[in-house]
Amino acid sequence: MSAVQSIKSMPAICNEGCNKQFEVNDFQTARLPGAIERTYFACPHCKHEYVAFYTDLEVRELQAKIRRVQAKLQNPSVDQAATLKQVKDIQAQIKAGMDRVKAKVEGGG
Repeated sequence: MSAVQSIKSMPAICNEGCNKQFEVNDFQTARLPGAIERTYFACPHCKHEYVAFYTDLEVRELQAKIRRVQAKLQNPSVDQAATLKQVKDIQAQIKAGMDRVKAKVEGGG
């Protein structure tokens, strides 16, 4: 398992474990069967894990695609409205994909 990314420190309360407050400084990733990745953080006090999201290959490809489209927004000659609509559409696809993978992993299907 390795850190996915560093984030600005985010306050959290371990409401499913020890009930202590802590700061989330990074996310971890774990590979599951079927090319699924679970991204999570853990309470530093009791080690209870909180899943942020699940991804599969399709979702990760959409995440890469949205980064490419978002990069286009830096170009002033690009149609900003059309590009923002494309970003919004991809975000919806990513959410649907993450929901699908979560149901598959947590629902056992």
